Amino acid sequence: MKKSRTVRMPSATSVVARSHPDHIIGIENELPWRLKTDLRRFKQLTEGNAIIMGRKTYESIGRPLPNRINIVLSRTPVEDTASVKWAHNPETALLLADYYSILLERKEFFLIGGEEIYKLFHKFINVVYLTEVFCGNINGDAKFDFEFDRREWRYYSEEDFPKSDDDEFAFRTTCLVRRKSLHRFRTKEEFMGRDDTLEKIWERYAAMMEKLDDENPVKQEQLDIFGNDVTPAH
Repeated sequence: MKKSRTVRMPSATSVVARSHPDHIIGIENELPWRLKTDLRRFKQLTEGNAIIMGRKTYESIGRPLPNRINIVLSRTPVEDTASVKWAHNPETALLLADYYSILLERKEFFLIGGEEIYKLFHKFINVVYLTEVFCGNINGDAKFDFEFDRREWRYYSEEDFPKSDDDEFAFRTTCLVRRKSLHRFRTKEEFMGRDDTLEKIWERYAAMMEKLDDENPVKQEQLDIFGNDVTPAH
């Protein structure tokens, strides 16, 4: 009997905006700023993918984000729909993110908040799209209080944006890549059982993952979302 090969599972990526220097990401479940440019960046990064969020983040958004699989991690049940999936624990959220990423043939899924979600999944994160908002000292009740040691993280790219009519404050976007990526591997039988209807999807997904460049896990088209050339940061 032919032994089933193991295949790399989708990678976890965080997208987060925080204040500088206080690392605040929310005040009473609301964003502390208005940054249309960064919201466009967020949309272009996450569209077509699975995203994981906490219940408070889901409620603050007020609706499922379109063209995404919205996975809501909550102790309280959330009604399942075609685009919203309830996860009662982190393991279920991770399983759902893997499952829908494979069905969509995506190499990654996204963590979008809030504070506890970032903490729960930080050990799995390989890429962080970080926005630092230069709004000065503010008080808030949610933080993204991580430091990124250059011995562990590579600062792949940085770009500065001025205050404008669309953006309440100046801000900087940074793409950080973990130097030693964490990869999870499973066989089709372990992950999907012996459901032959998924065979072709699994094979296409496996072929895609085998072609990935371990030295450069970031999609170039994601970095170029503002239509500018992006130069890796030193």
